[in-house]
Amino acid sequence: MKSPVQLFIAVAILLATATVAAQVYKWVDKDGKVQYTDTPPPASATKTEAKKVDTAPPVASTTAASAKSLQDRAKDYDKRKTDAAEKAKKSETDQQNAAANAANCSDARASLRDLETGRPTARTTEAGVREILNDEARQAEMAKARKSIADFCKG
Repeated sequence: MKSPVQLFIAVAILLATATVAAQVYKWVDKDGKVQYTDTPPPASATKTEAKKVDTAPPVASTTAASAKSLQDRAKDYDKRKTDAAEKAKKSETDQQNAAANAANCSDARASLRDLETGRPTARTTEAGVREILNDEARQAEMAKARKSIADFCKG
């Protein structure tokens, strides 16, 4: 059963949207131009035509719009709020990934530049021993650096 307040609001909406009609006149003046007015045309007018125009909005659209409950609107709001939070989180993650890719790109380019100079280059093994790269190891490191550049330096 509906509450008295809801019933009162529904009746008020129905009364407020009562049909309002106006009369519009269409006529041709002495120069042959078609005129539209809300007052009757002068006697010299030819081809006079009177039409009634409904100026009130359809009642069905008014009641349909007000029929959406407060709970439905609250659910819609919560969904929009959740979607906005997810979008912001995704945007932040994308920015962090872009920053990490830029740093990796810069490091890979610097490494390739150092390897291409031809100067002796050393690296530390897993055991903690420092060893100088021979030509094969240098070429392998250069290939790794080029692959890293291809992966991280897009755009």
